[in-house]
Amino acid sequence: MNNTYRRFFGHDEGEEGQAVVLFAILMLALLFAIGLAIDAGQLYSAKRSEQEAADAAAFAGAVVLYQKGLGSEAIAAARTDALTNGYSSGTCTLATPGPCTDAATQTTVTVYYPPISGAYIGKLNHIEVEITRQVKTSLVPAEAAFNPVRARGVAGAENLNSGYAVMALDRGDTDRGFWSGTQAEIDIHGGGILVNSRSSNAAENDVCPPDVDFYLEAPYGLDVTGTTTGCWGTLTPPVTPNTGHDPAADPFSGFPKPPVCAFPCSPVTPVYNSLPSPVGGITTLDPGVYKVKIKGSGNDTFVMNPGVYIIEGGFDTSGNGLLTGSGVFIYNTYSTYPSAPGLSPNCSDVSLSGNGNITLSAMTTGTWANLLFYQDPFCANDFEIAGNGNFTGTGSLYLPSALFMLDGNNATLEGSQLVARQVEIQEGNLTINYNPNNTAQPILPRLSE
Repeated sequence: MNNTYRRFFGHDEGEEGQAVVLFAILMLALLFAIGLAIDAGQLYSAKRSEQEAADAAAFAGAVVLYQKGLGSEAIAAARTDALTNGYSSGTCTLATPGPCTDAATQTTVTVYYPPISGAYIGKLNHIEVEITRQVKTSLVPAEAAFNPVRARGVAGAENLNSGYAVMALDRGDTDRGFWSGTQAEIDIHGGGILVNSRSSNAAENDVCPPDVDFYLEAPYGLDVTGTTTGCWGTLTPPVTPNTGHDPAADPFSGFPKPPVCAFPCSPVTPVYNSLPSPVGGITTLDPGVYKVKIKGSGNDTFVMNPGVYIIEGGFDTSGNGLLTGSGVFIYNTYSTYPSAPGLSPNCSDVSLSGNGNITLSAMTTGTWANLLFYQDPFCANDFEIAGNGNFTGTGSLYLPSALFMLDGNNATLEGSQLVARQVEIQEGNLTINYNPNNTAQPILPRLSE
């Protein structure tokens, strides 16, 4: 036994010091493993911090692009955000594209607009940010140059589809956020119905058997925050309401209002205080601000040339009035636009009654691509189609503060998407063929890579 102890402690003949050497080697190995763990933790922490900073910087640049800022402004916003998070671009000006290095912190912040790598190369609505920093580790601090940590983020202002053919945005306890009366005829394809109301009668359908005049294409359904009443399960195909659904955000709240350019800016937006005289029974309208009601009598015909129309006097196509146009964006607003609306903005109605007909198609490019009609959020005037009025439109109709109403035996809306505060189909025909390719898509800043 004594010999065993002596051998272990290195006092045996010919084996003196072997255990101490082995113990020292073991301790070095343990220290090395601990050092590696500490270094790996430092590198991981640095990577995580840099990734968060790169993503935040890219998102800051994307917000500028979303707000229609210049590429140089987006680059400056990205570098400013990176600096806020501790990653300096050195002596470079903020709007400098490409790599910029801060020698003091061994940090390089690279910003490209548009991106030069990845899935969004050359996309003018995206920005790319890469952050690289030489990290000093605890195990081998003198070789920090061999430990560069990189993080990359790409963000942009991208189109996002809502997927709903009809949206009733009111988030209150409003009864009949969506209502289809007994005389309604509804035909919806390509998307579902959303109702944000919290009421116990948020969505009411009174089209009941044996009537079969309500068709909602499967597999699209009804999402409603509150609860429903009426004949949903007896439709063909039957609709099972998804009640208790989280209210959805207004998809178009970020769309900018159209500008009005007055002298000395250029080009000046035309302002019309009267309608042009008809030629051959046809009144041709050009883009601009209309302080006069677009209204005819009898069989008057109006043709809208392509462009942006800011309507302060409203629409009235009663009688047999006919209004046509392609490539148009119509913004219905108050009489003093673009000045502040005040406490009681003076807004005009959009009324289509009698045998009036409107046939319009939206722009397909630009800021308001596929947004056909936008009523100012300060205007709560109803959009009403009554009598035998007919509205056929390609593009989205957006009434964030207003009721859309069909109220007539043959009143008809045929369109691509309907988004309003409330939707009431008392009588008349509602046909929506939802297609993301010809409806407005909200453009929102978001991370892409």
